[in-house]
Amino acid sequence: MRKLLITIGVLALLIGGLSLTACGGGEQDPAVVGTWEWDMMPEWRYVFNEDGTGDRGVPGIETETFTWSTNGDRLDIRRDQAPSGEIRNERWTYRISGTSLALDSQQDSTLSFTYNRR
Repeated sequence: MRKLLITIGVLALLIGGLSLTACGGGEQDPAVVGTWEWDMMPEWRYVFNEDGTGDRGVPGIETETFTWSTNGDRLDIRRDQAPSGEIRNERWTYRISGTSLALDSQQDSTLSFTYNRR
């Protein structure tokens, strides 16, 4: 009976872990963590924290907060608040090359940006 309960417990943990992965629980790629400045206007920046939180914008003028995660080459940004008509849950393809971060929107093909590590 004890073996059966242990087996059921292990299966429950495995199924729970798989469901989190399948739902896009995501991770935080350590290479993304840090401050990145937009190459077109360095005052505008992203800050990606290790704990999956962050903010973006121009410090002291206008910033917004978000949570983030990665899955392969996908970066998911969940804005805490988004203005009406704007995407709240963003999906980006990201590439890091040296000190550059390239972001290409998976939802709007006209959005593509490059940031430099500060």
